[in-house]
Amino acid sequence: MSIFSNLTAEQFETIGQELDVIRNREMADLGEEDATYIRTLIKRQRRLEIAGRGLLMAGFLPPAWLAGVACLSASKILDNMEIGHNVMHGQYDWMGDPAINSKVFDWDNTCTNTAWKQTHNFEHHTFTNVLDKDHDIGYGILRMSEDQEWEPRFLFNPILAGILATFFQHFVAIQSLKLEDYLIYKTKTREEVKAEFKPTWKKMRKQLVKDYLLFPALAGPFAPFVFAGNMAANVARNLWSS
Repeated sequence: MSIFSNLTAEQFETIGQELDVIRNREMADLGEEDATYIRTLIKRQRRLEIAGRGLLMAGFLPPAWLAGVACLSASKILDNMEIGHNVMHGQYDWMGDPAINSKVFDWDNTCTNTAWKQTHNFEHHTFTNVLDKDHDIGYGILRMSEDQEWEPRFLFNPILAGILATFFQHFVAIQSLKLEDYLIYKTKTREEVKAEFKPTWKKMRKQLVKDYLLFPALAGPFAPFVFAGNMAANVARNLWSS
């Protein structure tokens, strides 16, 4: 941040004008090609999900299970990284399509739309790599900068990094809670955490029921194969996106 502290008001204004020029140029270039791209991508993602979930229903056959996991993993990765991430940035709001509007878009992830836009769109992209402002620096769990004060818990960085990657969607879901403020630094109350967790738990519950109760139940006697396949696909997506 120090490199900006020496800029004058006129220099800030010039930077703003230059950024506006870039934005206006890109907005003017938007059109049918971009709309076709995102709609085609969504169709492919949905087909992969249907194929993956269908194949997992026959998961007692090893080739079907492996193919199902591959398709469902690809579906979840596309949904999170290429569709959800960009849509919730407002990248396609100009289309006026409510299905891909950043304000209401819901993705295949335990993190809520509101929480993601707070921690990612605002905090991360406004204060990228600024310690104590960009929570993506370690997610309140890891020590990722030499400027970060060392604590004994950081001895477990390698183990915690593995846990974070494996269950990444859940850590992203609770990221906005800043649980370290409650558990470690004691600057947050239990009541505050409970109140903030309510919408997060509602979204988490929806995802967990879908992947680990609903679809396994639909598979009847083959429920364990679907359960395991869904878990494998979620882990694959978590590792990819982390």
